[in-house]
Amino acid sequence: MMTGETLGADDYGGSNISRFIRKCNDFRSKPAAVLIVSTVAVFADTVVYGLIVPFLPEILQDRLGMSSSSNGLLFGCFGLGVLIGAPVSAYISDRWKLRKWPMIIGLLGLGATSALFALSNAYWELIVARFAQGLSSGITWAIGLGMIADVYQGEDMGWAMGIAFSGFTLGYLGGPVLGGVIYKAGGVHAIAIFVGAIAGLDLVFRLMLVEPKDVNLASSSRVGSSADLELCQSEKLLQSDSASAHLGDQLTKQQVILQAMESSPALISSPAALGKSESLHTIMESGTKSTHEHTEIHVASRTSNSSKIPSGTVSTSALPDNISVVSSARQSEDSAEAPEQKRTTMLDLLKEWPILACCIATISITGALGSFEPTLPIHMKDKYNSDIMVISVVFIAIVIPNVIIAPIAGKYTSDNRVLAKVAPYGRFAFMIGGSVLQAGVIACLGATTNIAGLVINLVFIGLVGGVAAVPILSTMGEHVARMGGDAYAKVYALFNIAYSIGVIIIPTVLPPIMNAVGFAATMGV
Repeated sequence: MMTGETLGADDYGGSNISRFIRKCNDFRSKPAAVLIVSTVAVFADTVVYGLIVPFLPEILQDRLGMSSSSNGLLFGCFGLGVLIGAPVSAYISDRWKLRKWPMIIGLLGLGATSALFALSNAYWELIVARFAQGLSSGITWAIGLGMIADVYQGEDMGWAMGIAFSGFTLGYLGGPVLGGVIYKAGGVHAIAIFVGAIAGLDLVFRLMLVEPKDVNLASSSRVGSSADLELCQSEKLLQSDSASAHLGDQLTKQQVILQAMESSPALISSPAALGKSESLHTIMESGTKSTHEHTEIHVASRTSNSSKIPSGTVSTSALPDNISVVSSARQSEDSAEAPEQKRTTMLDLLKEWPILACCIATISITGALGSFEPTLPIHMKDKYNSDIMVISVVFIAIVIPNVIIAPIAGKYTSDNRVLAKVAPYGRFAFMIGGSVLQAGVIACLGATTNIAGLVINLVFIGLVGGVAAVPILSTMGEHVARMGGDAYAKVYALFNIAYSIGVIIIPTVLPPIMNAVGFAATMGV
């Protein structure tokens, strides 16, 4: 568990190895550690989806004698597993505030199901293995994104979600690249070993990670102590003017205190800051008792970023009496009448139009990106006689631009100055604009006559796809924060469900369409 004071590694003394261990121990309680573990988890989940792309025709068509339509069904089974695993794990995680054990179970399952896939010798066995992989993936993915939202808020959430989306892209679209290289070197068993190693590595990181709620508390304690200087300055200001206090001055002084508290919500829970707050309260009481009973300032309306305060750290008794959320009488009356707070359900989330719109955008955008896995390898093998290595390298054209653009898009699509320029549409302007551009470039993909033209089109698809997709994650997270912040895992489970619908429908229906009308017309669809 974390304490209120965090010592640096140099404060411990000892050998270099000891200091290194101390630094690692300090790092595992930082938000950056949560971001790394969650991003690796997202990568591990999505890489399993794409690893089989380059060699799937060889296994199904050449070895098992299946039609090309069976390729899409195998991808669809993975999506079906995610569709079931994500909401169940999200409900458990948000209901009982569990992040650690659901992710551990998911990572263990991911490694085990990958071994099951490698040992499968019949088509139905591959179907079962892929469904189980999707089930495990849905568990870890929803929890991982929920952990990021636990420790990053506001503009920082956009940047953090951009990093996580880079992990998604590396796995989702980079999986075919890794799959081709690894399969060429060691076959399907090497693929299973690779996935097991990634899942095992992330499992070790997850076991070492401090729970997100503890990370938040530790960060809040450090912020509170560092911002204590602002309260000292506010105290001096009030002392210099306390002799001439009246109602107008009283409101000004209250605003000064509120401004100091709003500079860091963690001040309210800092022991040092509490002492200053009580001192300020004593100053303000002198000569102004007659006005206290009639003065009430609603802090909630002024602190729109109150979701940053870790749950359980704010006590109304810690605030001065004349700066209360509600008066004591009204508070006791409300507590007697108010029922237990209703937990946010997935149905409640879907009733919010920004979240519903994000889910629809997810189906469209990820479905469009997922259209390449079952179709592009077959097209390249038939038209260009490309082998597994060439197919794998071509997928890099989507991966690298998308990985580069994702953190940049996450940062600037969460910048308030940028969002003000596209008001009132906000991040949806980037989603819509990126989706339209993505659709146009994909339609042009079918007109290419050589591999070079194919690669150029894929580069543009990677760029505009990142711009369109990254704002979805931060939009969903920030909307949940405004609703109370009790359903991060649930909202990202909805993201997973939408993603699953996209990868169930698109990859399943496109191969038969391509058999009937060809690759060019299919990309137009």
